[in-house]
Amino acid sequence: MRSDYSIERRILSSGAALLIIIGLFLFWMVRWNAHNAAEQAFDRVLGAAALSIADTVSIEDGTASVDLPHSAFAILGTSRLNRIFYRVAAPDGTIITGSPILGLEIPHGTGPQLRLADSTYRGERIRIAAVARYSTDAAGGGWVDVLVGETREARDQLGLHLTFNAALPAIAVSVLAFLLVWLAVRQAFAPLRTVEADLRHRASSDLSPVSGPVPREVSALISGLNDFMGRLDSVLVGLKSVTADAAHQLRTPLTALRALAELSIDEAPAGRLRDILGRIHANSVNASVLANQLLSDASTLHGIESRLRETLDMRLVVREAIRRLQAEGSYPAAADMFTLNLPSNAVEIEAEAVSLREMIRNIIENALVHAPGSIDITVTEVNRLVRFVVSDRGPGIPRDMRKQMFERFSRADSSKPGSGLGLAIARTVAEAMGGSISLDDRDGGGLSVVVCLPKGGTPA
Repeated sequence: MRSDYSIERRILSSGAALLIIIGLFLFWMVRWNAHNAAEQAFDRVLGAAALSIADTVSIEDGTASVDLPHSAFAILGTSRLNRIFYRVAAPDGTIITGSPILGLEIPHGTGPQLRLADSTYRGERIRIAAVARYSTDAAGGGWVDVLVGETREARDQLGLHLTFNAALPAIAVSVLAFLLVWLAVRQAFAPLRTVEADLRHRASSDLSPVSGPVPREVSALISGLNDFMGRLDSVLVGLKSVTADAAHQLRTPLTALRALAELSIDEAPAGRLRDILGRIHANSVNASVLANQLLSDASTLHGIESRLRETLDMRLVVREAIRRLQAEGSYPAAADMFTLNLPSNAVEIEAEAVSLREMIRNIIENALVHAPGSIDITVTEVNRLVRFVVSDRGPGIPRDMRKQMFERFSRADSSKPGSGLGLAIARTVAEAMGGSISLDDRDGGGLSVVVCLPKGGTPA
Protein backbone atom coordinates (compact mmCIF):
# COMPACT_ATOMS: atom_id res chain seq x y z
CA MET A 1 0.00 0.00 0.00
CA ARG A 2 1.35 3.45 -0.92
CA SER A 3 1.95 5.74 2.04
CA ASP A 4 1.08 9.32 1.14
CA TYR A 5 2.39 10.79 4.38
CA SER A 6 3.42 9.96 7.92
CA ILE A 7 1.52 11.48 10.85
CA GLU A 8 4.54 10.98 13.08
CA ARG A 9 6.82 12.73 10.59
CA ARG A 10 4.31 15.56 10.21
CA ILE A 11 4.15 16.11 13.96
CA LEU A 12 7.94 16.09 14.26
CA SER A 13 8.44 18.39 11.27
CA SER A 14 5.79 20.80 12.56
CA GLY A 15 7.38 20.76 16.01
CA ALA A 16 10.82 21.33 14.51
CA ALA A 17 9.53 24.22 12.38
CA LEU A 18 7.85 25.79 15.42
CA LEU A 19 11.02 25.43 17.48
CA ILE A 20 13.06 27.00 14.66
CA ILE A 21 10.68 29.96 14.37
CA ILE A 22 10.68 30.47 18.14
CA GLY A 23 14.45 30.06 18.18
CA LEU A 24 14.94 32.68 15.47
CA PHE A 25 12.65 35.09 17.30
CA LEU A 26 14.50 34.49 20.58
CA PHE A 27 17.84 34.92 18.82
CA TRP A 28 16.69 38.24 17.40
CA MET A 29 15.52 39.34 20.85
CA VAL A 30 18.79 38.23 22.46
CA ARG A 31 20.79 39.98 19.74
CA TRP A 32 18.80 43.17 20.14
CA ASN A 33 19.13 43.16 23.94
CA ALA A 34 22.85 42.32 23.75
CA HIS A 35 23.41 45.16 21.28
CA ASN A 36 21.56 47.61 23.54
CA ALA A 37 23.46 46.40 26.60
CA ALA A 38 26.82 46.86 24.84
CA GLU A 39 25.75 50.31 23.56
CA GLN A 40 24.67 51.46 27.00
CA ALA A 41 27.85 50.21 28.69
CA PHE A 42 30.17 51.90 26.23
CA ASP A 43 28.02 55.02 26.02
CA ARG A 44 28.40 55.52 29.78
CA VAL A 45 32.18 55.23 29.51
CA LEU A 46 32.29 57.52 26.49
CA GLY A 47 30.05 60.09 28.21
CA ALA A 48 32.20 59.98 31.35
CA ALA A 49 35.29 60.70 29.26
CA ALA A 50 33.57 63.64 27.54
CA LEU A 51 32.44 65.09 30.89
CA SER A 52 35.95 64.66 32.30
CA ILE A 53 37.42 66.66 29.42
CA ALA A 54 34.69 69.30 29.64
CA ASP A 55 35.48 69.94 33.28
CA THR A 56 39.01 71.08 32.33
CA VAL A 57 37.90 73.69 29.77
CA SER A 58 38.67 77.31 30.72
CA ILE A 59 38.73 80.70 28.96
CA GLU A 60 41.06 83.38 30.14
CA ASP A 61 41.42 86.77 28.50
CA GLY A 62 39.30 85.52 25.64
CA THR A 63 41.57 82.58 25.03
CA ALA A 64 40.16 79.08 25.57
CA SER A 65 42.36 76.33 26.91
CA VAL A 66 41.86 72.65 27.69
CA ASP A 67 43.88 70.54 30.08
CA LEU A 68 43.21 67.06 28.68
CA PRO A 69 43.03 64.71 31.68
CA HIS A 70 44.89 61.46 31.47
CA SER A 71 42.03 59.69 33.25
CA ALA A 72 39.63 60.38 30.37
CA PHE A 73 41.76 58.51 27.87
CA ALA A 74 42.65 55.84 30.43
CA ILE A 75 38.94 55.03 30.73
CA LEU A 76 38.52 54.74 26.98
CA GLY A 77 41.76 52.87 26.57
CA THR A 78 40.58 49.80 28.49
CA SER A 79 39.69 48.26 25.13
CA ARG A 80 42.64 47.95 22.78
CA LEU A 81 40.34 47.47 19.81
CA ASN A 82 38.96 51.02 19.77
CA ARG A 83 40.59 54.19 18.44
CA ILE A 84 39.72 57.49 20.14
CA PHE A 85 39.12 60.95 18.59
CA TYR A 86 38.13 64.25 20.16
CA ARG A 87 37.30 67.85 19.28
CA VAL A 88 36.85 70.87 21.54
CA ALA A 89 35.16 73.90 19.96
CA ALA A 90 34.94 77.41 21.38
CA PRO A 91 31.58 79.21 21.64
CA ASP A 92 32.19 80.84 18.27
CA GLY A 93 32.84 77.41 16.67
CA THR A 94 36.59 77.72 16.32
CA ILE A 95 38.62 74.64 17.12
CA ILE A 96 40.43 74.76 20.43
CA THR A 97 42.05 71.33 20.07
CA GLY A 98 41.48 67.98 18.45
CA SER A 99 40.29 66.86 15.03
CA PRO A 100 38.73 69.65 12.98
CA ILE A 101 36.40 67.29 11.08
CA LEU A 102 35.02 65.16 13.93
CA GLY A 103 31.25 65.36 14.27
CA LEU A 104 30.74 68.40 12.09
CA GLU A 105 27.15 67.31 11.43
CA ILE A 106 26.34 67.48 15.15
CA PRO A 107 24.92 70.92 16.11
CA HIS A 108 26.90 73.03 18.56
CA GLY A 109 25.78 72.40 22.13
CA THR A 110 23.44 74.86 23.82
CA GLY A 111 22.90 72.99 27.09
CA PRO A 112 24.69 70.80 29.62
CA GLN A 113 22.90 67.57 28.65
CA LEU A 114 24.91 64.66 27.26
CA ARG A 115 24.36 64.04 23.55
CA LEU A 116 25.10 60.70 21.88
CA ALA A 117 25.14 60.15 18.13
CA ASP A 118 26.41 57.75 15.47
CA SER A 119 28.68 59.24 12.88
CA THR A 120 31.33 58.44 10.29
CA TYR A 121 34.94 59.50 10.58
CA ARG A 122 37.21 58.97 7.60
CA GLY A 123 35.01 56.12 6.30
CA GLU A 124 34.66 54.36 9.66
CA ARG A 125 31.56 54.13 11.80
CA ILE A 126 32.06 55.76 15.18
CA ARG A 127 30.05 56.68 18.27
CA ILE A 128 30.26 60.26 19.56
CA ALA A 129 29.48 61.66 22.98
CA ALA A 130 29.07 65.47 23.07
CA VAL A 131 28.75 67.71 26.12
CA ALA A 132 28.79 71.52 26.46
CA ARG A 133 30.01 73.72 29.30
CA TYR A 134 28.98 77.35 29.70
CA SER A 135 31.83 79.77 30.21
CA THR A 136 31.29 83.28 31.51
CA ASP A 137 34.82 84.26 30.71
CA ALA A 138 34.04 84.59 27.09
CA ALA A 139 32.73 87.86 25.79
CA GLY A 140 29.07 87.80 26.62
CA GLY A 141 29.49 84.17 27.77
CA GLY A 142 29.04 81.05 25.64
CA TRP A 143 29.01 77.25 25.38
CA VAL A 144 32.23 75.34 24.84
CA ASP A 145 31.45 72.09 23.01
CA VAL A 146 33.42 68.89 23.75
CA LEU A 147 33.09 65.88 21.41
CA VAL A 148 34.72 62.50 22.08
CA GLY A 149 34.37 59.64 19.58
CA GLU A 150 35.49 56.04 19.37
CA THR A 151 35.31 53.28 16.79
CA ARG A 152 32.83 50.42 17.25
CA GLU A 153 35.04 47.32 17.27
CA ALA A 154 34.83 46.71 21.01
CA ARG A 155 31.09 47.42 21.06
CA ASP A 156 30.42 44.93 18.29
CA GLN A 157 32.64 42.33 19.92
CA LEU A 158 30.86 42.69 23.26
CA GLY A 159 27.45 42.50 21.55
CA LEU A 160 28.39 39.27 19.79
CA HIS A 161 29.89 37.86 22.97
CA LEU A 162 26.72 38.57 24.93
CA THR A 163 24.58 37.22 22.07
CA PHE A 164 26.35 33.89 21.87
CA ASN A 165 26.58 33.49 25.61
CA ALA A 166 22.80 33.86 25.79
CA ALA A 167 22.00 31.98 22.55
CA LEU A 168 24.03 28.83 23.18
CA PRO A 169 21.96 27.75 26.22
CA ALA A 170 18.80 28.54 24.26
CA ILE A 171 19.99 26.37 21.36
CA ALA A 172 20.84 23.55 23.76
CA VAL A 173 17.40 23.82 25.36
CA SER A 174 15.76 23.81 21.90
CA VAL A 175 17.64 20.67 20.85
CA LEU A 176 16.76 18.99 24.13
CA ALA A 177 13.12 20.02 23.70
CA PHE A 178 13.05 18.54 20.18
CA LEU A 179 14.54 15.27 21.46
CA LEU A 180 11.93 15.14 24.22
CA VAL A 181 9.17 15.82 21.68
CA TRP A 182 10.58 13.08 19.42
CA LEU A 183 10.67 10.61 22.30
CA ALA A 184 7.15 11.57 23.35
CA VAL A 185 5.81 11.14 19.80
CA ARG A 186 7.58 7.79 19.42
CA GLN A 187 6.12 6.67 22.73
CA ALA A 188 2.67 7.87 21.71
CA PHE A 189 2.80 5.86 18.46
CA ALA A 190 4.29 2.75 20.10
CA PRO A 191 0.85 1.06 20.55
CA LEU A 192 0.20 1.44 16.82
CA ARG A 193 3.50 -0.26 16.03
CA THR A 194 2.50 -3.04 18.42
CA VAL A 195 -0.78 -3.50 16.54
CA GLU A 196 1.11 -3.45 13.23
CA ALA A 197 3.57 -6.11 14.44
CA ASP A 198 0.68 -8.24 15.71
CA LEU A 199 -1.08 -8.15 12.33
CA ARG A 200 2.08 -8.50 10.25
CA HIS A 201 3.35 -11.59 12.07
CA ARG A 202 0.04 -13.42 12.18
CA ALA A 203 -0.64 -16.52 10.17
CA SER A 204 -2.79 -15.86 7.12
CA SER A 205 -5.63 -17.86 8.67
CA ASP A 206 -5.61 -15.99 12.00
CA LEU A 207 -8.52 -13.54 11.96
CA SER A 208 -8.93 -13.20 15.71
CA PRO A 209 -9.61 -9.67 17.05
CA VAL A 210 -6.74 -7.33 17.80
CA SER A 211 -6.27 -7.26 21.56
CA GLY A 212 -4.20 -5.16 23.90
CA PRO A 213 -4.26 -1.50 24.92
CA VAL A 214 -4.62 1.00 22.09
CA PRO A 215 -4.82 4.81 22.16
CA ARG A 216 -8.30 6.24 22.52
CA GLU A 217 -7.80 8.17 19.27
CA VAL A 218 -7.53 4.95 17.21
CA SER A 219 -9.90 2.76 19.20
CA ALA A 220 -12.63 3.33 16.60
CA LEU A 221 -10.24 2.21 13.83
CA ILE A 222 -9.25 -0.94 15.75
CA SER A 223 -12.92 -1.65 16.49
CA GLY A 224 -13.77 -1.33 12.79
CA LEU A 225 -10.82 -3.56 11.88
CA ASN A 226 -11.92 -6.22 14.38
CA ASP A 227 -15.46 -6.05 13.06
CA PHE A 228 -14.23 -6.44 9.48
CA MET A 229 -12.03 -9.43 10.39
CA GLY A 230 -14.96 -11.02 12.23
CA ARG A 231 -17.21 -10.71 9.19
CA LEU A 232 -14.42 -11.98 6.92
CA ASP A 233 -13.83 -14.93 9.24
CA SER A 234 -17.54 -15.83 9.10
CA VAL A 235 -17.46 -15.78 5.31
CA LEU A 236 -14.30 -17.90 5.19
CA VAL A 237 -15.70 -20.41 7.67
CA GLY A 238 -18.76 -20.78 5.47
CA LEU A 239 -16.64 -21.21 2.36
CA LYS A 240 -14.40 -23.78 4.04
CA SER A 241 -17.42 -25.72 5.26
CA VAL A 242 -18.94 -25.76 1.80
CA THR A 243 -15.62 -26.77 0.23
CA ALA A 244 -15.00 -29.53 2.76
CA ASP A 245 -18.57 -30.89 2.45
CA ALA A 246 -18.39 -30.82 -1.35
CA ALA A 247 -15.00 -32.55 -1.39
CA HIS A 248 -16.20 -35.17 1.09
CA GLN A 249 -19.31 -35.88 -0.97
CA LEU A 250 -17.27 -36.14 -4.16
CA ARG A 251 -14.66 -38.56 -2.83
CA THR A 252 -16.89 -41.66 -2.96
CA PRO A 253 -18.25 -41.24 -6.52
CA LEU A 254 -14.81 -40.19 -7.76
CA THR A 255 -13.21 -43.27 -6.21
CA ALA A 256 -15.89 -45.45 -7.83
CA LEU A 257 -15.44 -43.71 -11.18
CA ARG A 258 -11.71 -44.23 -10.97
CA ALA A 259 -12.09 -47.94 -10.17
CA LEU A 260 -14.59 -48.45 -12.99
CA ALA A 261 -12.32 -46.64 -15.41
CA GLU A 262 -9.41 -48.91 -14.44
CA LEU A 263 -11.55 -52.03 -14.95
CA SER A 264 -12.87 -50.74 -18.28
CA ILE A 265 -9.38 -50.02 -19.54
CA ASP A 266 -8.29 -53.58 -18.73
CA GLU A 267 -11.26 -55.09 -20.59
CA ALA A 268 -11.54 -52.65 -23.51
CA PRO A 269 -9.86 -53.53 -26.80
CA ALA A 270 -7.01 -51.44 -28.03
CA GLY A 271 -8.12 -48.44 -30.00
CA ARG A 272 -10.10 -45.27 -29.62
CA LEU A 273 -12.33 -46.67 -26.84
CA ARG A 274 -9.32 -47.46 -24.66
CA ASP A 275 -7.90 -43.96 -25.26
CA ILE A 276 -11.19 -42.42 -24.17
CA LEU A 277 -11.29 -44.59 -21.06
CA GLY A 278 -7.68 -43.63 -20.34
CA ARG A 279 -8.62 -39.96 -20.42
CA ILE A 280 -11.58 -40.64 -18.12
CA HIS A 281 -9.26 -42.44 -15.72
CA ALA A 282 -6.69 -39.61 -15.78
CA ASN A 283 -9.35 -36.99 -15.12
CA SER A 284 -10.82 -39.03 -12.28
CA VAL A 285 -7.34 -39.33 -10.74
CA ASN A 286 -6.91 -35.55 -10.95
CA ALA A 287 -10.35 -34.98 -9.46
CA SER A 288 -9.62 -37.43 -6.62
CA VAL A 289 -6.33 -35.69 -5.81
CA LEU A 290 -8.06 -32.31 -5.84
CA ALA A 291 -10.84 -33.53 -3.53
CA ASN A 292 -8.29 -35.06 -1.14
CA GLN A 293 -6.24 -31.88 -1.02
CA LEU A 294 -9.30 -29.70 -0.52
CA LEU A 295 -10.23 -31.88 2.44
CA SER A 296 -6.63 -31.69 3.62
CA ASP A 297 -6.69 -27.91 3.32
CA ALA A 298 -9.92 -27.66 5.33
CA SER A 299 -8.72 -30.01 8.06
CA THR A 300 -5.35 -28.25 8.24
CA LEU A 301 -6.91 -24.80 8.66
CA HIS A 302 -9.28 -26.17 11.28
CA GLY A 303 -6.37 -27.71 13.17
CA ILE A 304 -4.41 -24.42 13.06
CA GLU A 305 -7.38 -22.43 14.33
CA SER A 306 -8.06 -24.88 17.14
CA ARG A 307 -4.59 -24.20 18.62
CA LEU A 308 -4.73 -27.54 20.45
CA ARG A 309 -1.07 -28.41 20.70
CA GLU A 310 0.48 -31.51 22.13
CA THR A 311 3.92 -33.05 22.39
CA LEU A 312 4.52 -35.29 19.36
CA ASP A 313 7.36 -37.48 18.16
CA MET A 314 8.26 -36.19 14.71
CA ARG A 315 9.39 -39.68 13.63
CA LEU A 316 5.98 -41.20 14.41
CA VAL A 317 4.14 -38.38 12.61
CA VAL A 318 6.24 -38.99 9.49
CA ARG A 319 5.56 -42.74 9.58
CA GLU A 320 1.82 -42.13 10.09
CA ALA A 321 1.69 -39.79 7.08
CA ILE A 322 3.44 -42.39 4.91
CA ARG A 323 1.14 -45.14 6.17
CA ARG A 324 -1.96 -43.14 5.24
CA LEU A 325 -0.61 -42.49 1.76
CA GLN A 326 0.01 -46.19 1.22
CA ALA A 327 -3.37 -47.15 2.65
CA GLU A 328 -5.22 -45.03 0.08
CA GLY A 329 -3.76 -47.12 -2.71
CA SER A 330 -2.97 -44.17 -4.95
CA TYR A 331 0.73 -44.99 -4.90
CA PRO A 332 1.09 -48.79 -4.79
CA ALA A 333 4.88 -48.70 -5.27
CA ALA A 334 5.45 -46.00 -2.67
CA ALA A 335 6.78 -48.44 -0.06
CA ASP A 336 9.82 -49.19 -2.21
CA MET A 337 10.55 -45.53 -3.01
CA PHE A 338 11.18 -44.14 0.47
CA THR A 339 14.50 -43.96 2.27
CA LEU A 340 13.91 -42.88 5.84
CA ASN A 341 16.75 -41.19 7.71
CA LEU A 342 15.27 -40.89 11.19
CA PRO A 343 17.24 -40.53 14.44
CA SER A 344 17.18 -43.36 16.97
CA ASN A 345 15.93 -41.09 19.76
CA ALA A 346 12.57 -39.37 19.86
CA VAL A 347 12.36 -35.92 18.24
CA GLU A 348 9.71 -34.16 20.27
CA ILE A 349 7.85 -31.11 19.02
CA GLU A 350 4.82 -29.19 20.26
CA ALA A 351 2.30 -29.00 17.44
CA GLU A 352 -1.27 -29.71 16.39
CA ALA A 353 -1.26 -33.32 15.21
CA VAL A 354 -3.64 -33.10 12.22
CA SER A 355 -2.08 -30.00 10.64
CA LEU A 356 1.49 -31.31 11.14
CA ARG A 357 0.60 -34.70 9.60
CA GLU A 358 -1.15 -33.05 6.65
CA MET A 359 1.86 -30.81 6.01
CA ILE A 360 4.20 -33.82 5.92
CA ARG A 361 1.81 -35.82 3.79
CA ASN A 362 1.39 -33.04 1.21
CA ILE A 363 5.14 -32.55 0.84
CA ILE A 364 5.72 -36.31 0.37
CA GLU A 365 2.78 -36.66 -2.02
CA ASN A 366 4.06 -33.71 -4.03
CA ALA A 367 7.37 -35.55 -4.47
CA LEU A 368 5.58 -38.78 -5.48
CA VAL A 369 3.53 -37.01 -8.14
CA HIS A 370 6.19 -34.80 -9.70
CA ALA A 371 9.37 -36.81 -9.18
CA PRO A 372 8.88 -40.58 -9.52
CA GLY A 373 11.91 -42.38 -8.20
CA SER A 374 13.76 -42.65 -4.91
CA ILE A 375 12.75 -40.19 -2.20
CA ASP A 376 14.87 -39.48 0.87
CA ILE A 377 13.09 -38.33 4.02
CA THR A 378 15.30 -36.93 6.77
CA VAL A 379 14.48 -35.69 10.27
CA THR A 380 17.16 -33.97 12.39
CA GLU A 381 17.28 -31.74 15.45
CA VAL A 382 19.70 -28.80 15.53
CA ASN A 383 19.76 -25.95 18.07
CA ARG A 384 16.18 -26.40 19.25
CA LEU A 385 14.99 -26.63 15.64
CA VAL A 386 13.44 -29.69 14.05
CA ARG A 387 14.52 -29.99 10.42
CA PHE A 388 12.35 -32.07 8.07
CA VAL A 389 13.72 -32.61 4.53
CA VAL A 390 12.15 -34.44 1.57
CA SER A 391 14.57 -34.90 -1.34
CA ASP A 392 13.73 -36.35 -4.74
CA ARG A 393 15.45 -37.05 -8.04
CA GLY A 394 12.94 -35.27 -10.22
CA PRO A 395 13.47 -32.43 -12.71
CA GLY A 396 13.40 -29.82 -9.96
CA ILE A 397 11.94 -26.32 -10.14
CA PRO A 398 13.66 -23.31 -11.73
CA ARG A 399 14.85 -20.76 -9.16
CA ASP A 400 12.71 -17.96 -10.58
CA MET A 401 9.56 -20.07 -10.08
CA ARG A 402 10.22 -21.36 -6.57
CA LYS A 403 8.63 -18.45 -4.74
CA GLN A 404 5.34 -18.74 -6.61
CA MET A 405 5.18 -22.50 -5.97
CA PHE A 406 3.94 -21.72 -2.47
CA GLU A 407 0.91 -19.89 -3.84
CA ARG A 408 -2.40 -21.73 -3.98
CA PHE A 409 -3.16 -23.58 -7.24
CA SER A 410 0.32 -22.84 -8.58
CA ARG A 411 1.88 -25.78 -10.48
CA ALA A 412 5.26 -26.22 -12.15
CA ASP A 413 4.07 -29.00 -14.51
CA SER A 414 0.40 -28.96 -15.52
CA SER A 415 0.72 -32.36 -17.21
CA LYS A 416 1.05 -34.05 -13.82
CA PRO A 417 -1.99 -34.74 -11.62
CA GLY A 418 -2.46 -32.39 -8.70
CA SER A 419 -4.18 -29.22 -7.58
CA GLY A 420 -1.30 -26.91 -6.68
CA LEU A 421 -2.35 -26.88 -3.02
CA GLY A 422 0.30 -29.13 -1.48
CA LEU A 423 3.11 -26.63 -0.95
CA ALA A 424 0.64 -23.86 -0.12
CA ILE A 425 -0.79 -25.98 2.71
CA ALA A 426 2.72 -26.83 3.88
CA ARG A 427 3.72 -23.17 4.00
CA THR A 428 0.56 -22.23 5.94
CA VAL A 429 1.27 -24.86 8.60
CA ALA A 430 4.99 -24.07 8.83
CA GLU A 431 4.40 -20.34 9.27
CA ALA A 432 1.57 -20.91 11.77
CA MET A 433 4.04 -22.91 13.90
CA GLY A 434 6.64 -20.15 13.71
CA GLY A 435 8.83 -22.05 11.24
CA SER A 436 9.86 -21.74 7.60
CA ILE A 437 9.83 -23.74 4.39
CA SER A 438 12.11 -23.44 1.38
CA LEU A 439 13.06 -25.19 -1.86
CA ASP A 440 16.71 -26.11 -2.45
CA ASP A 441 18.68 -27.97 -5.10
CA ARG A 442 19.60 -31.53 -4.19
CA ASP A 443 23.18 -32.61 -4.70
CA GLY A 444 23.40 -34.72 -7.84
CA GLY A 445 20.11 -33.37 -9.24
CA GLY A 446 16.60 -33.09 -7.94
CA LEU A 447 14.80 -30.95 -5.42
CA SER A 448 14.76 -30.74 -1.62
CA VAL A 449 11.88 -29.33 0.39
CA VAL A 450 13.29 -28.10 3.71
CA VAL A 451 11.03 -27.34 6.70
CA CYS A 452 12.45 -25.88 9.91
CA LEU A 453 10.16 -25.84 12.95
CA PRO A 454 10.84 -24.63 16.51
CA LYS A 455 10.53 -27.37 19.10
CA GLY A 456 8.22 -25.20 21.16
CA GLY A 457 5.89 -24.73 18.21
CA THR A 458 5.55 -21.01 18.87
CA PRO A 459 2.99 -19.62 16.43
CA ALA A 460 4.05 -16.79 14.19
